[in-house]
Formats: sequence, C-alpha cells, structure tokens
Amino acid sequence: MAVSLMLKALKILCRARDEHREHEAHCMSLCCARSGQTVCVSQLVGECNEAACLRDLGLCEGAQVTVLRHGETLLVRVDEARFGIGRKAAEHVMCELV
Repeated sequence: MAVSLMLKALKILCRARDEHREHEAHCMSLCCARSGQTVCVSQLVGECNEAACLRDLGLCEGAQVTVLRHGETLLVRVDEARFGIGRKAAEHVMCELV
C-alpha cells in the first residue's frame, strides 16, 4: 500500500516537472529568465491592479530587466533599483531576450 502511494506521488512529481520543462521551452515571461540574463519587457498581462503595481516598480514596457538570482522569488535589477518579485507575478511580465 505504501509503495503504491509512493509510486503515485513520484508519477505526479515527474509529470509536473515535464509540464514545467514544456512551459519553459515556450515561455517568454520573466519567470523563466535565468540568473545573469537581461530581458526587455514587451507586455504586462493579467489584472490591471497588478500591472499598475509592476509598472510602479519600473517593470513597464521597454524596460530592461536583469535577473540577478532565479528562484521562487526572483531578484531583479531595473535601472539602479534591485528588488524581489514572486514567480507568479513574474509570469505576467512578458519579455524578449536582449
């Protein structure tokens, strides 16, 4: 019984990992930029309030963003400002590699 539950959990983890790999292969959002990469913000998607907050931070269309540390919270630099942004918020920042 315990082995069966462990196998099910392992299958779920593998499926989630494969889905994220496919997401990364086609993704052009800030959440998939790697440490050291610089991207140019092309569009903000999602709710108006969230987009307004991101713009207030400097994450607006045309801004160049450098990812200083990739993780569940990304550490980014925009101009001379450095701040953290959660992965879910970073999914709404569409980018192009510079």
